[in-house]
Amino acid sequence: MPFFLILILLLLPSTVSAASTLTMIPRLTDGHQRNFNPFRANSVSTTKGFIFEPLFITAAEKRYYRLADSVTFSDDLSKIKLHLRSGITWSDGQPFVAEDVVYSLNLQKDTPNLDIHHVGEKIKSVSKTGPREVTVTLKQPNTHFLTLLAHSPIVPFHQWKTVKDPETFLNPDPIGTGPFTKISSFSSQEVVQCRNPKYWQASKLAIDCIRYPKVASNEELVDRLSAGEIDWASAFIPDIDRNYAAYSPHHKYHPDVSSVVSLLFNFDNPDPNIKQVISDIRFRRAMSMAIDRELLINIAVFGQGQLVTTPSGLEPKFSSWVNPSHRDQFNYYIRYHPSASKRLLDNMNIKDKDGDGYRELPSGKPLYLSIITPKGWSDFESSAEVIKDMAATIGIKVIHSSVNFSLYEELMATADYDITLTNYPRGNSPFIYFDAAFNSEHQKKESPRYARHYFVQPKVDALLHEYKVTKSLDDKKVIIDKLEALLVRKQVTVPLYYKIDTVEYNSTRFKGWWQDDQQHGKVPPIWSNSQLRLLQTLDLSEAKHKERELDQYHPQ
Repeated sequence: MPFFLILILLLLPSTVSAASTLTMIPRLTDGHQRNFNPFRANSVSTTKGFIFEPLFITAAEKRYYRLADSVTFSDDLSKIKLHLRSGITWSDGQPFVAEDVVYSLNLQKDTPNLDIHHVGEKIKSVSKTGPREVTVTLKQPNTHFLTLLAHSPIVPFHQWKTVKDPETFLNPDPIGTGPFTKISSFSSQEVVQCRNPKYWQASKLAIDCIRYPKVASNEELVDRLSAGEIDWASAFIPDIDRNYAAYSPHHKYHPDVSSVVSLLFNFDNPDPNIKQVISDIRFRRAMSMAIDRELLINIAVFGQGQLVTTPSGLEPKFSSWVNPSHRDQFNYYIRYHPSASKRLLDNMNIKDKDGDGYRELPSGKPLYLSIITPKGWSDFESSAEVIKDMAATIGIKVIHSSVNFSLYEELMATADYDITLTNYPRGNSPFIYFDAAFNSEHQKKESPRYARHYFVQPKVDALLHEYKVTKSLDDKKVIIDKLEALLVRKQVTVPLYYKIDTVEYNSTRFKGWWQDDQQHGKVPPIWSNSQLRLLQTLDLSEAKHKERELDQYHPQ
């Protein structure tokens, strides 16, 4: 066994030895801040679900009720009645009541900076309409609203009514309805949350605590996963069989083809010359055709990706929703054609005018582009390096900068970048991807990064709105087909590959991991936006093995 792995095992905190402490990495971090405000995007990644349970969970076209036990849409899709589960108390012993839901939804409605899931912006009013009933009236009909509402945090009114400024409130000592509300220990290096003595499903909970150590980079995460410290993660591991699975038969994983990884161009670039270049579809197509995607997948992500099938980036599983003729007309531009790429740049009069191997702007000024990626995201960093080299072969100089995630988000939020990489949320409908990636409503500073290319297309926005007020699945498919037809022509982003998300889990200490579970499927990702992680945790219990087998397995 390599020395560095032995050293890691020797240095593990004592909590790891407790079989009922589940160690997870929901997000890479440079250090924890004691922030358990679930309405803030920078809260500790074990806040949602584990401290604050949702009204319900939606996944794979199923709904799992939690704080609510039923949801009813009005016939005109303008009102939602939430019936709340009885017998639930907050961790301080106070009862969970309708006022908690009314307050939480109104807070998001009245405080845009806390409306990170875009719930409040769609609400006209919220009222208590029965002892355990809340009615939500929407500004306009929206069939997609329940998907958003599923992610809405619900906080205790009796505590939060005294909070002077919810936007800056860090909620250091949270009161929640979830299974792990007691902050047993907290430092910048580690968070340990332990059992809520008032938890409404205490009989299902076999784990005492969850532990979230600081891990700053993907490389560090891979090392600690291989050493057996981490029970649950979702990490990119090059050559995963050799670098993870070979260390122990208890080191399990499963791959899942996920959303697309794309190049994002900043259409609102602060440099008017670069903005003009990016706004020209010939340039975006030239960059797309300069990329040998097969080579990119093999080098940057060690073959752990799939070739894109459409210029829009739509996942292949939704191919039946769209007419293949749309993509067939434009798939040429997402294939490797460096000669055609160079011709497009020549046609734009972006040429190498001084013979240094790099092209200049029509004015003769140098053309430099920067590509930013989050530090520690090794798959993005490697992809950016390969893209930089491929761009050089057509005479485009690209400089890669790896920055802290907070700066990466800030640069995108303020439109202060040239090019970047991103992946996208995914779900049971292609609407989730199209809405996240191309809806100009999501280009606000508080919005997630996915649409921060700042390209605005009114026809796209109108179709996305039409989808939300449409009931019939067949009619929704017609709308998605129209969106596909528009987006393959625009080449707003440059899709690179479909990411393969890998979920790693260790069965040394716990059993009950979902493996082709008939109800739930496979072990879900541990990310903070993965709602199923709560249900998976409730199915885990202590595993008893005669001995740890880490020393018996190592890569050859």
